[in-house]
Amino acid sequence: MQYKIILFGTSRVACPSIEILSQNHKLLAVVTSPNPSPVKEIAHSLGIKVLGPDNPNSIDFLNKLRGLNPDIICVAAYGHILSKELLEVPRLASINLHPSLLPKYRGGAPMRRAIINGEKKTGVTTFIMDEKLDHGDILLQKEVEIDESETFGELETKLSKIGAELLLETINKFNKLKPIPQSDSIATYAPKISKELRLIDWQKGATEIVNLIRALSPKPVAYTNFRGKRLEILSAKVAEPLPDGQQAGFRVRGQPGRIEKAKETLIIGTGSGCIEIKLLKPEAKSTQTALDFINGYHPKVGDFLK
Repeated sequence: MQYKIILFGTSRVACPSIEILSQNHKLLAVVTSPNPSPVKEIAHSLGIKVLGPDNPNSIDFLNKLRGLNPDIICVAAYGHILSKELLEVPRLASINLHPSLLPKYRGGAPMRRAIINGEKKTGVTTFIMDEKLDHGDILLQKEVEIDESETFGELETKLSKIGAELLLETINKFNKLKPIPQSDSIATYAPKISKELRLIDWQKGATEIVNLIRALSPKPVAYTNFRGKRLEILSAKVAEPLPDGQQAGFRVRGQPGRIEKAKETLIIGTGSGCIEIKLLKPEAKSTQTALDFINGYHPKVGDFLK
């Protein structure tokens, strides 16, 4: 059965869903930010009607939605809280696609928080929306592994594709699915990333710092300061001693924030272990490799990142 659908989304997470729904159902319109967005670009390229209200809950916009007479509203990374009146517009349901295994990681930054917390797996969930944040009854879920070195950008791309397939499956099977209430007692939350969190605390352990860098790459990016200027770090890994037990040219423990090696590789001490920086961006400069940074800025062993 083909359904009439309106999709709400702003970030690129929603783009694969737009593509797959337009191929299998009647996508009446896409609702997105009034500003330029990846969603607006792909919708225009597919010839899909684009709506960009400043306030999606306004009476005028609700009347416009009712006039389209949708069977289902789908939401994927839209960025606005939708009113009860809006959620009741479609004939069947309003369905949200969320990039976590609910009820874990409700909120605005589930993928980033999962990486920061060192999770080995996450997933995608479709659920029937209600007025509470990521609270409604679950329809379908799919578990996904998080690779050890995976960045937010890479995980976002992976989950957006898997999520689009799950959303299509949810709609195709909608009449046969039995919604399952979420357990609030095991719910966890994923608040948005604050400016303060982006500043690397070198007193923390190597794994914790690398997880933060992964979670904020490619943006908004974790950063530190070197010689009084901001230094953004886009890629790093935990530095390990050589297999034979010898130290790999640096002090295995290191001091927090101290440059322990600055020849060929860039090794920084932390509160527990060391990290090797792979990609970084000095203030007002382009992204570069650690070797390019070493050759251009000549950091010295004993210098500190703060």
